[in-house]
Parts: sequence; structure tokens; C-alpha cells
Amino acid sequence: MALVSIIVPVYNAEGVVARGIDSILAQSYQDFELILVDDGSKDDSGAICDDYARHDSRVKVIHQQNAGVSAARNAGLKAAQGEWVTFVDSDDLVLDCFLESLVNAVSRDDQIDLAYCGYAIVERNTTVKTYRSASYIGKEAMRQLFSSTNLLYRCSPWAKLFRLSIIKANGLEFDTQLQISEDRLFIYNYLEHVRGIATSSVLGYLYGSFSPTSLKHKRVSTEMLAYRQQSITTAARQVVKQFGLERGGAYLISRHLVLILYELIRNVYYDSGVSANTVKRQQQLFDELFDAELYKHNLEGDKRWQRQLQNNQLISYMLDRQFGKLNRKLKIGEVDLSIRQFAYKLLKQRRQSPTSTSFAQAVSLINEEE
Repeated sequence: MALVSIIVPVYNAEGVVARGIDSILAQSYQDFELILVDDGSKDDSGAICDDYARHDSRVKVIHQQNAGVSAARNAGLKAAQGEWVTFVDSDDLVLDCFLESLVNAVSRDDQIDLAYCGYAIVERNTTVKTYRSASYIGKEAMRQLFSSTNLLYRCSPWAKLFRLSIIKANGLEFDTQLQISEDRLFIYNYLEHVRGIATSSVLGYLYGSFSPTSLKHKRVSTEMLAYRQQSITTAARQVVKQFGLERGGAYLISRHLVLILYELIRNVYYDSGVSANTVKRQQQLFDELFDAELYKHNLEGDKRWQRQLQNNQLISYMLDRQFGKLNRKLKIGEVDLSIRQFAYKLLKQRRQSPTSTSFAQAVSLINEEE
């Protein structure tokens, strides 16, 4: 049996961390080490982690000064001893089938370096995402996977299994300079070394902002958003090139680049206010960071993208470089409403289970398909 390292960054999560740890220790697949990284918590989170370590030899605790989730995950990677590694957020839960489904998936072929299982977003509205059980070996198969599915929609380190030897041999780590989207950057960099991907139809991970101090609640500066845009654009272009996704195969990658560029330019307004200098700065950022070729070949004219533009005219203004209109929209306060409506419609489209079915029933039905 392959040893799996489970890395959990913990910060001020005393109210939720115990139930998350309990859900991990209850796994049907028991050959794992649990690495809890206390990232300088000011509450009793560290003591709770230590108590679990005293009672279960599989649990290891790392205490460090507060340095952020990326540094915590990197500390866990340095300590990891498993053949495989996965990540769990301290305020999330895993079902008992979580590890077993992922290990079964990577066991199908020795060239599989990355596995996905199903997950549920448990917040105001529950959204369930599952995959069919399948294997994709070689660049062509993975190119078809990325081109025809939404596998790259949510690039998070959770609900996945990574080969630890690839991470260590290539010096891969989470960028500690990034406060947002560091997980997507890590995934893009990891994909450069992947020979095969496996997906499992089992739903094993429950994601939700269950804690008010969750690592998911972040506010970032314009400078950070610009750094994110530059870093992810560079990594995204490498993935596009690696798997031959230049023309029509990188819809989700291109879509994400446009959305985070929109967020960056919107931040310019909040930082600077509406002025000639603001418009100039927006134009400069747009020219520097917008990949026109990816947009032209993957988004422009695509019906899915056109529907999104209809739901959020602010992005449409940005793409048309009509920054005067964009700033007027922002100034009169329509931006927040527009963003909420946009997010709501996306969530509504992603709902897969009927409202009459409870969450527990939906999970049971989905996992029975395996």
C-alpha cells in the first residue's frame, strides 16, 4: 500500500479543526501520515493539533511563525514522506472514501501522476462536482481532457493526489509572495511534469468557508493582483504550449486570465479613483497583461463566453477598452451588484442535483455510481 501524506495548514481554526482532523482519521484507506502545520495560530489550534499527535502516531505537527498558507503547505511538503501527497484545508471535511478513491485512481497505471475526485462546495448554495472514472495517459489524451471538460475550472490543491517525487525532483512549491491564486499557479507548474491523469466518480471532499478566520477570506492589493496576473499568465502559457491548447483548447485557462485581469483593473479604480491617470494605468496594465491571441482563439465568439459577457457588461467594456464607460459604471456603484449577479448565475448554472434532493442523499446517489 502506498503511503499518502496529508497536509493541513492550520491558522486560528480552533472551532473547526478537530472535526476536520476526525474526518481524516476516519478514512477507509489508513496508510497515511497527517501533517498539521500550525501557522502561528493565536488561539488553541496548535494545542488541539498537539493533542491529536499524542494519541495517534500518524499525526505530525509543525509549529511555525505566521507566514501564510503557501509557507505552511511548503513546510508540510518538506516534511512529507509519502509516495503521494494531498492537501486539506483546516475548515473543510472529507468523506471516509476520500483517500481510497484517489489511491484507487492512481493505481490504474504507473504513468498516472495526478488524480481528481469529486467535491462539493458547501456554502450558501451547495454545488456538487463529479467526474466519470477514467484515465488519460499521454499528452494527446490530456489535451483532449483539458479541451473537452472543465477539469481546469477550479485549480485547487484539495480533492487531488500528487506524486511527491515530482514535486521534490522539480523543486515545486507554493509561491509565498502570492496571497491569492497560489494554488492555481502550483497546479499549472505541476502539470508540466504530468504523464497521465486519473479521475474518480466518487465524491470525497467537502469544501466550505466554515470558519470566520478561514484561509479563503482574503483581501489583496492592486500590486498583488498585478503580480498574480503576471505569474499565472506565464505559467498558463506554458500549459497551453505543453498540451497544444493554443487554438480553441484553452477556454477555461483563457477565461480565468480575463476574469483576474478584470479584477485587477477594477482594483485600480478603488485605489486611485476615476481620473485620467487611472484610465492610463488601466490601459497600461491591459496592454501588458492581456493575451490577445489566447482570447481570440479561445473566447472571442464562443457561445459560453458570450453568455458570460451578457451577464457582466463591465467585462465587455474592459475588453472593448472602453475604460470611460467602465469607470462610470464603477463610480455609480453598479460594480458590486454586477459581480454578485454574475457569481449567482454561474452558481445557478453549476447546480447538478435537484432542489428536492437533500445534500446527504445527493452524495449517496453520486457515490453509488462508482
